[in-house]
Amino acid sequence: MALRGAPPPDFRYVGLCPGPSGSAVATLCCGVGLFTFALGVGLGGTGEAGTLAAAAIAGGIAALLCARLSGPTARWSSQVPMAILPWGVVLQSESMPRILRWAAVREVRVDVICEMDNATPSTRWSVVTIRTDRELLGGRAPGSVPLERLETHLESYAEEAARPIALDLDGRRGLEASAEAHFELLLAEARRLIGSGELSERLAVPPRNYREHRSYCGLGASAAAVRALRRTLSGEFAGPADARVLAAILIAELGASELREALVAFATSPNPLLAAVARAAALRLGAAVQRVGALDEVRDFLPNADLEQIRAWTLEPVR
Repeated sequence: MALRGAPPPDFRYVGLCPGPSGSAVATLCCGVGLFTFALGVGLGGTGEAGTLAAAAIAGGIAALLCARLSGPTARWSSQVPMAILPWGVVLQSESMPRILRWAAVREVRVDVICEMDNATPSTRWSVVTIRTDRELLGGRAPGSVPLERLETHLESYAEEAARPIALDLDGRRGLEASAEAHFELLLAEARRLIGSGELSERLAVPPRNYREHRSYCGLGASAAAVRALRRTLSGEFAGPADARVLAAILIAELGASELREALVAFATSPNPLLAAVARAAALRLGAAVQRVGALDEVRDFLPNADLEQIRAWTLEPVR
């Protein structure tokens, strides 16, 4: 079966600051209401009409404040500074960050607070609500935030990130999900496949001496290899495991520079390992880091061993 995923997230980082909590909004509205009530009594006298007028003014102002300030924030159960990345949510805390992967998120919703600027409506704040099975999290950012694709494809992103990683280009042999790190095994397998000649028919790659664990960069890849690896990157593999990570490694090891732009497209893949390996492979093939993004952007969503090994592979000299 071919993998037909949603388009990858079209953002790299969205920072959110805490908004006004429900209790803070209620306290503020009560204070304003009492002040306005007292002002109305002072202006309208102590008669029944003055008291009613003051109460009406206070209630109206309090209602307007509630509508303006609270909106969706009143029901948030937790407000902390947070960041939304293509692989999940990072909640900042005094001790250590807390990570929410997409599998733990049930809904992401963005509401906007608008204002008039020279008779033209503009977005003053974007209010983001994140729902999990146990809590509602919220924050806001000035202006608009590019989260429309995330709102639409959240379920697909969770499924893609949870897909096992394949040890073959057909996606039939998946790595154990319990393994702490995957990259070392994947790189060793990619080099074994190249050295053993198992890919000679499929990718037109001649076998190499098993001691020559070095890159093909500079030699280029055959047209057959480029076509086959492009199909794998597009999701054309038979098994349930994701073969695109192995394909990205092979692309860099074979020096298939024709596929550099295809790798760049996966820099924000919701699967953090695929995103990191695609970035590293594109960098090995000459892509600018400004285009693909730094590996450190993915660090909160990968085991340290994977991150360090991918970084070392990126810096390996091309021989």
